[in-house]
Amino acid sequence: MNDPVSAWLESLGLERYREVFQQHAITWDVLPELNDDDLTSLGVLLGHRKKLLRAIAQMSQSSELNQAQTLTVATTTERTPSSSGRDQGERRQLTVMFCDLVGSTALARRLDPEDVQEIIRRFLDACSQAVGRFNGYVAKYMGDGLLVYFGYPHAHEHDAERAVHAGLAILDLVKTSSLDDTSSRESQVAVRVGIATGKVIVGEIIGQETAKERSVFGETPNLAACLQGVATPNQLVVDSATKRLVGSEFGFEDGGSVSLKGFDTLIQVWRVTGTKVSASRFESYRSGRSGRFIGREHESALLVGRWREAVGGDGQVVLLCGEAGIGKSRLCRSVRDRLVDEPHQTIQFQCSPYHTNTALHPVIHCLQQAAGLTTEDDVHMQRRKLDAFASTSAIDDQITVSLLTELLSIPGDAQHPPLMVSSDRRKEMTLEALRRQLQRLSDRCPTLLIVEDAHWLDPTTMDLLTRIIDRIQQMRVLLLITFRPDFKPVWTEYGHVTFLTLNRLPRRHSAELLALMTGGKALPPEVQHAVLAKTDGVPLYLEELTANLLESGMLTEENNTFSLKAPLKELPIPDSLHALLMERIDRFGPGKEIVQIGAAIGREFSYELLWDVVDVTEGQLKKTLPLFVESGFLLQEGEIGTCQ
Repeated sequence: MNDPVSAWLESLGLERYREVFQQHAITWDVLPELNDDDLTSLGVLLGHRKKLLRAIAQMSQSSELNQAQTLTVATTTERTPSSSGRDQGERRQLTVMFCDLVGSTALARRLDPEDVQEIIRRFLDACSQAVGRFNGYVAKYMGDGLLVYFGYPHAHEHDAERAVHAGLAILDLVKTSSLDDTSSRESQVAVRVGIATGKVIVGEIIGQETAKERSVFGETPNLAACLQGVATPNQLVVDSATKRLVGSEFGFEDGGSVSLKGFDTLIQVWRVTGTKVSASRFESYRSGRSGRFIGREHESALLVGRWREAVGGDGQVVLLCGEAGIGKSRLCRSVRDRLVDEPHQTIQFQCSPYHTNTALHPVIHCLQQAAGLTTEDDVHMQRRKLDAFASTSAIDDQITVSLLTELLSIPGDAQHPPLMVSSDRRKEMTLEALRRQLQRLSDRCPTLLIVEDAHWLDPTTMDLLTRIIDRIQQMRVLLLITFRPDFKPVWTEYGHVTFLTLNRLPRRHSAELLALMTGGKALPPEVQHAVLAKTDGVPLYLEELTANLLESGMLTEENNTFSLKAPLKELPIPDSLHALLMERIDRFGPGKEIVQIGAAIGREFSYELLWDVVDVTEGQLKKTLPLFVESGFLLQEGEIGTCQ
């Protein structure tokens, strides 16, 4: 994001919207064009929208805008790049949501038009806020409904999962709160949501003047609209592609195969019943497919060695760094498997991309699982379960129980009265209580504490981990913290902290993993070479690409081998990897076109060839290429780049 926009948001005290402005390419020159609908689609709260619109109006009346625009204009004698590419469509995997208010026509017959307008406005406002929480993009408001994209204009990891979370959040908002002040039965509303995922061409501007909009071509939007049509009130329905992509994160009911207008074949539909409780994202997405652990002998030996030190009373910390899909969680699982016959206990904190600003979210999630709390429990059941958990966990002081009651948002009673202390004091007491509890548990039994995806840590959990690491040498605890390279841990200077980076698998281990995926049956040499070259030692990529290949129908299975049905042309990227790869590319903004063009050229190309075909200035190219090399998209060999 341009510095003027960042500074401007900070001056207004609204820096919380920096990321969403960046994701939607809100630059200084387009600020004056923003209206209330635009800000609503970005998930900006009502009060903040009013503040932003006032500031935009004041800014437009002054000369600040012209001055800032003048500063951002680059004067160069180099080749001038064309901007028309931004108006062209691009191929994307997109998750599309259609959300529609039920019974608005009946409401219009019973109520005054102003009352109906207010109900629909509040409904759309609530929906857009839920969508914004999960980085969806409201593409269009359609009367009493809205069309939402997940995966455009900026892709995020697990876009299909984000869409389903947003859909459930919309259902919860409608079910738990009336959207008008009177709460009369006449104005009660319900909602239907349909979600589908597939390949589209998106982004080309069509129409003229005020009718301009970015188009989406493909059957996915039509399918999402049809699914919304077959949903019953307050129901979320998804297609099979979306269900496959979200793993075991949600519960589903089979809605059967239905005939939908415009589709030649029956479409399998699934009703989403809610989220499912799991210890980690790895459990939700990968555990059912994890077979024999391959490679990583040195890393495994190091972790087991640190565990032995922890069991002996010298607590240890291992910081496990690696790119997405490199096998961090799988390595942690292998350590757990090796300890299965030893006395020990495992505690797992799973950080969430949706709760980076929710204090102690990984801890709360872990405690809810440990105590067996569910959303169906009433207050009395929650208290009974918490008391039982405290008893089995050797928590015998009432203050700690009261702190946990508040942390888990369980209303207090005479037995669990709320503590009358300041918020700062409550935070201090809670963190110390959690640290002491870990100490008590490790005194009873050696403890393996795993913190997954620390790049999504909230600040308060970060504070808790620092307190634990400060005292961990007096505990029988091995603390494993996994994270991606863009996270910079603050604990590297401790003597009892080991920093371990997972690199890509060597070719022999990749080939061994490939053989495991095929059940030991040999692939045609050209297919094996293509898979190993394309996945380049990343286990997740290899597993997903191989599984996709085996299900594609390109191969014929024989007794001990597979054979190609037709000459090999290209290995398609699996749906499960599209969002992950596209998110990394989208981070480079307009410069992503360089990577896309490089990929179209082939695996190897010279700087001169790339310069001949890309539509950017030479200065931009020289500035951007090192970023691609650093990110792993390009490998540089002298003046030769290899497109990943």
